[in-house]
Amino acid sequence: MMFLRQVVDEMRKVVTPTRQELVKMTGTVLVFVVIIIALVSLLDWLFGMGASWVFGSSDGL
Repeated sequence: MMFLRQVVDEMRKVVTPTRQELVKMTGTVLVFVVIIIALVSLLDWLFGMGASWVFGSSDGL
């Protein structure tokens, strides 16, 4: 019973964001994801070029 009482107490503390806050946070997450995708893509390309140089790939990437 104590556990359920604590769950209810914690649920009362939850604050639902406003629409403006939700849009702002979603935009922030999307920008962050796009930046990380670009960074990983760049690193993948650089490591691919490096591997081609080291191992002498003939396809020229």
